[in-house]
Amino acid sequence: MDSDALAGWEARCKSLGLLVTAPRRAILTAMLRLDQSLDAVTLLQAAREHHAGTSIGTVYRFLRELEQLGLVHIEAQLHSRSRWRLRGLPQATPERAPGNVREMLQQVQSFLRDLEKLGLAEALQMPRPTLATPATRPANHAPVDASLDTMQEIAERLGYRLA
Repeated sequence: MDSDALAGWEARCKSLGLLVTAPRRAILTAMLRLDQSLDAVTLLQAAREHHAGTSIGTVYRFLRELEQLGLVHIEAQLHSRSRWRLRGLPQATPERAPGNVREMLQQVQSFLRDLEKLGLAEALQMPRPTLATPATRPANHAPVDASLDTMQEIAERLGYRLA
């Protein structure tokens, strides 16, 4: 295993908001060294060679987070344990995982806070709606532009009103 590969994966994880602890580093090291699809128990055994304190719970949580970010591929096995494999090699500059809903939500919320500071949006004084809650529209609402209408709907669902 190349130490640059491990450093690249650590940087990629950090850029996506994942904390890289010693057990997680051991899991990444094991995945890179074995370079094959592994079930969680095999991965735990290999990771413990690099950090004895690695637990099966840490393995499953880390694999789930990596899967949500699109960094691992899961192979469901019929009558057997699922297996995981790292997807591709990290780039020199870590790229964002496509479709990461949590990251996109954070970016939109940050954008809305910036708009609020500029006086272009205001936070609504009501419980924060969930993304599944349909936004309410005034009866006289007439969309000026489809993009603006979509942005207004997103802002409303996150508890903001665009000015």
